[in-house]
Amino acid sequence: MVKTSGPAAISILKEIRTALDAVGAGKGRPAPEARSKNSVRILGVKPTAIRAVAREVATRYKASLDYAGAVALFDAAAGRKVQEEILVAIEVLDRFRRDFAPSLLSHVDKWSALSDDMDLAGAMGERIAGPALALDPAKMVAVRRWARTRSTGKRRLAILAVGALISGSGRDVASALEVCGLLLTEENPVLVTEVAALLRASTKVDAKAVQDFLFRRSIDGNPEILRAGSENLDAARRAALIAKLEAQAGIPAPVAATEG
Repeated sequence: MVKTSGPAAISILKEIRTALDAVGAGKGRPAPEARSKNSVRILGVKPTAIRAVAREVATRYKASLDYAGAVALFDAAAGRKVQEEILVAIEVLDRFRRDFAPSLLSHVDKWSALSDDMDLAGAMGERIAGPALALDPAKMVAVRRWARTRSTGKRRLAILAVGALISGSGRDVASALEVCGLLLTEENPVLVTEVAALLRASTKVDAKAVQDFLFRRSIDGNPEILRAGSENLDAARRAALIAKLEAQAGIPAPVAATEG
C-alpha cells in the first residue's frame, strides 16, 4: 500500500481548497481571502461545512492516508495560512489520535505561530497539543513558553494543552496549577473563562492543592478567575476565599441581623 507523502499532501490540500471554495460560494459570508489581524486568511466557511470536507477527505483517502501523511497535510496547510484549510487538516489529523507520537508536540511548537488566530488556537490545543502533551508530559517546557508569551492565542494553546494532563491517566494537577499561576492575572475574557475551567477541573482531582493555590494567590490573582475557579471547592472554603477577596477589595462584610 502506497502511503501519502509530502507532495501527495499538497495535492490533497488543493482538493480541500476546491471543496472549501465550493461550499463557501454564494452564501453571503465574508469575502474570500479576508485577512485576520494575525495574517491568517479567512474564507468564511461554516464549521459544519469544514467538518464535511474533512470527512470527505478521510473517506476518499482512507486507503492511502496514514498518520505521517496527516502530519504532512497539516504542514502543507500551515504554510498556506488559510484558516479553513488548517481546520480541515486538524480534523483529519485528529482521526489518527491513536497513532499520535510524543514527537508530535515538536510539530505543534512549530505550528504554534498559527495560534495567534484564536479559533486555530482552540482547535490545536484541544485536538492536537493536549493529546500530544499527555503522551510526553516532560515536554511541558514548550507549554510554559507559550504561557509566558504576549500572544493571546499561544497562551490559550498552553491552557488547553495542559488540560489534557488533568483528564488523562496522569492527573497532573501540579503542571496545571503551574500554567494557571502564569496566567492568573489574565484579563482576556476567553482566557479568564478557560483558566477558571482548568482550576475547576483540577479541583476534582486534588481539591486541597487547588484550595491552597487559590488562597495563596488571592492577593495578586484576577478576582474573576479566583471566584469562577473556586466553584468546585466545598461551600465553607469557597465562602472563606470570597470573603478574603472582598476584604482585600475593601468591600464591607455584611452586618449580621440582631434580635430586637
